[in-house]
Amino acid sequence: MTLAQLAKVFLVQACEEHDPDHKFILRYEREPPGHGNDPRDCTAAEDPMRAGDARVIERAEYIVDRLTQKHPVFNSAFAALRIKIPVTLLIGCALVGGFLADPIGPAGHINLLNFPLLTLLLWHAVAYIGVLYSMVVPRPSRDRSQPGLPGMVEWLLGLSVKGRLSRLRSDHAQSSDEQQWMAASLATYAARLLHSGHELLITHARSMLHAAAAALAIGVIAGLYLRGFSFLYKAGWDSTFMEAEGVHTFLSILFAPASWFLGTPMPGVEAIANLQGTARANAAIWIHFWAITTVLFIVLPRTLLASTAWMRKARLAADVQLPSNEPYFRRLLNPYRGKGLLVEVLPYSHRVKEADDRFLAFLSDAFGVLADIHVGNSVQYGDRHSHVPADFDRGLCVVVVFNVAQAPEETHGEFLEELKATIRGRGQPNMLLVLLDCEAYAQIDHEKRLKERCQAWATLAKECGLHALKYRDPFGPTDGELQALPNCLWPGDFRGEK
Repeated sequence: MTLAQLAKVFLVQACEEHDPDHKFILRYEREPPGHGNDPRDCTAAEDPMRAGDARVIERAEYIVDRLTQKHPVFNSAFAALRIKIPVTLLIGCALVGGFLADPIGPAGHINLLNFPLLTLLLWHAVAYIGVLYSMVVPRPSRDRSQPGLPGMVEWLLGLSVKGRLSRLRSDHAQSSDEQQWMAASLATYAARLLHSGHELLITHARSMLHAAAAALAIGVIAGLYLRGFSFLYKAGWDSTFMEAEGVHTFLSILFAPASWFLGTPMPGVEAIANLQGTARANAAIWIHFWAITTVLFIVLPRTLLASTAWMRKARLAADVQLPSNEPYFRRLLNPYRGKGLLVEVLPYSHRVKEADDRFLAFLSDAFGVLADIHVGNSVQYGDRHSHVPADFDRGLCVVVVFNVAQAPEETHGEFLEELKATIRGRGQPNMLLVLLDCEAYAQIDHEKRLKERCQAWATLAKECGLHALKYRDPFGPTDGELQALPNCLWPGDFRGEK
């Protein structure tokens, strides 16, 4: 999936979520024609999840085509993605800029302690410290502490959108409800796209900035040498606080790599002392030192950083994926998820009817239509036998259902520990989910008591190293439960693959 395809998917998602009553996008407009195939009929060689992703992309492209025809304002959502920065032109401008930036000036005097290239080296040293900091500091802190590039990308993405929205508000041909729907959809879309494509866009920007910095340094050195053929540059130094010995020590450290690379020893203390005052010595050797130092500490590191960022950007671009764990995408991908998975429901001292369509619909949304969902017999109170099927050819997710009307006890924890040991012993990527059935308290509308009892069950599950998922209102939407599901699966997440 490309970033442009992901953008279309996010735009359709935002438009549909802000139009739950199908007022602006009718039901028949939400499905492309000619899609009557059942995913269950896929051959064994086909990947249902890949087919599902392709189906979501095709659906989004179909809806976007209809949306942009009916509401041209939605074209602004993709304006930022169409911005192409010519890398060759950027590097060329940096080279020319470096060449035209004369670091010595018309007088032709080089002050060894006040040379513009020294400032450039110090600036890059600060930049390298920032790169190291970004590698050490955890990602959330790093993102919050670097507002520059993300803010620039956000500005580029939102610029055309805001312009279109201002014109949209002045368009009296559209109803206020329709304007609000489009404005809310575009705002939600922009936020989601920035969140998902943030790392890709920032990495691309960093690669170009590193390349431009290397090109700028090359341009400066090239201009320095070309001018050296036509002008006589002389070197000297002056300092209020440093004597010749200190200047010699400083320059010896600064130019040590260049001196080794050129095979030219540094001038001694006496030679440095003779340079004090008005510049009068030929500056050729110092230009060589500065050029090699610039190449070693600016050009090479920046080129390496640019190449690394570019390769990482290519990997990120090739790995753009749908946020398939969001409830919206779980439902879209539902017909393609769950292949090779057995979901065994174990009600503990509780009765779950297999004919309960709402409960089974929730499990289907959670694990996919292709999953084999089986509601087992109720586990008797005090029974530590796990009742796990002995089918080792398929993945397994055991869903233990507790009724929150019952008080959690030690025997429940023992049962969960026994079940964990059984699942761990199967030697496959199997999972366990603790589900709290809150229907009893939902019916009597006792919010305080429900909260206390759910907290008690959550504490019991936490002591067993698990996270309990509340299944609260079988009559209402289950987006909250589906959103929390990945974090409640033990020992890890499930995305619907075999």
